[in-house]
Amino acid sequence: MATVTTFAGPRGRRHPGRRGACGGTGPGDAPATAPTPPQAEIDNPLDLIAGHQLLAEPAPPPAGRAHDDCACGHPMCVDGEGDRTASARVFLVERHSVASAGLRSVLATAPGLTVVGSTGDPLRAVAAVRRTAPDVILLGCGTDLEEDLAAVVALRGPDGAPGARVLLLRRAESTAEASRMLLAGAGGCFPLDLAGERIIGAVQLAAAGGSVFLPAPPPARIHAAAPARHLGEPPPQQAGLTGREREVLVKLGQGLSNAEIGRELALAEATVKKHLTQAMRKIGQPDRLRAALYAHRHGLAG
Repeated sequence: MATVTTFAGPRGRRHPGRRGACGGTGPGDAPATAPTPPQAEIDNPLDLIAGHQLLAEPAPPPAGRAHDDCACGHPMCVDGEGDRTASARVFLVERHSVASAGLRSVLATAPGLTVVGSTGDPLRAVAAVRRTAPDVILLGCGTDLEEDLAAVVALRGPDGAPGARVLLLRRAESTAEASRMLLAGAGGCFPLDLAGERIIGAVQLAAAGGSVFLPAPPPARIHAAAPARHLGEPPPQQAGLTGREREVLVKLGQGLSNAEIGRELALAEATVKKHLTQAMRKIGQPDRLRAALYAHRHGLAG
């Protein structure tokens, strides 16, 4: 059964206070007198392998203590005001445990990124991100793009993490696909075969509010509305069509046969054929199919 790993504690954008981010205390700290709040259960061993410890709610700091006295060695507890930059909280939604472990290993090398939870079950991810409130969600591939876009909408919905940036772990095959991702609320995408530093850079850019697509998607192929030879064809109002010829051409564009056109216009089938032959000559179309396409191009088919 898929597991969800969460980390209790304050948002990563705040320093954890005098109590170490790992839940321990620095040298000389007074023993905590208040009972330790309940902690979320670690049920994914990869959390421990990656070195991520459970964050407890910080105890009130003793008076007169400086919060940079913690010597636990956790990246969020390092000394020096300049080192305590805002940390981006990352949540992983990845079905494949090996891929999830690889992402954790890569992100662990970036001091400003903290993995706060993971799940292999997208159906459980919405509740999990609501509890952990991540800044960035990495969403692994589903069966198709439609499923992934639906997951993006759910993850950023009111029951999930509306303020989170979601990056899809797939390529955008075209600029059209990239546009669909943005419209669904995603912040971009990248495949898992990128170099580690590029993955880190993509997550950091998303955490800062940017959009990222790696590699850059190829532009969508644009098809001309009509071949160049159509540009010189006369429009219906300049082709010299009679009223009856125009009516026959309209019905042809609607997909009717000569017999059906005759019934619609109360004409003999031979008369329909005569009008159609004259209309095709005037508009420069050699057969019924091209004449019907002409009618569509020029808005005659309705």
